[in-house]
Amino acid sequence: MPDYIADLRARIGHAPVNLMGACGLIRDPQGRLLLQRLAGRDVWALPGGLCELGEPPAQTLRREVCEETRLHVHAATLLDLLTTPLRTLPNGHQAHFYTAIYRVDAWSGVPTPDGIEGVELAFFGAHELPSLRGQPGEYARAWLIEQAEVQTLTRGPVQSPTNTSRS
Repeated sequence: MPDYIADLRARIGHAPVNLMGACGLIRDPQGRLLLQRLAGRDVWALPGGLCELGEPPAQTLRREVCEETRLHVHAATLLDLLTTPLRTLPNGHQAHFYTAIYRVDAWSGVPTPDGIEGVELAFFGAHELPSLRGQPGEYARAWLIEQAEVQTLTRGPVQSPTNTSRS
């Protein structure tokens, strides 16, 4: 959690706030989606997280992806802005979440989990996805299945990502 949120919570307690974040749909050359298995849980998620105070979502995407996967995002396209109704978290804090979903069009590096938020990174095809976390996970599942169907119909890659990593 960004420091400013902890400071804000110290002042307002559990009162509702708006929280903005970003996450990325990162595919390998085969079109599989990169996911991270979250520490202490049997659930997978897209790389991403909450914006720092005043940080644009595109910058949040680059920062969070690098922190969580050690990958560098070179180009990304905003696909959607997901919103949630008011949620009460297990600690009693209330929030509306806004998540910018990006398709990562170009990236470099070798996926390496940070060991803090994520303990494992893996690429998954549309029909082999594990249990995914939350609204971004639901979006990712539907999006990847749609991409696989389009690719099957056209018999070629659809908006294939550019991975400039050197293995």
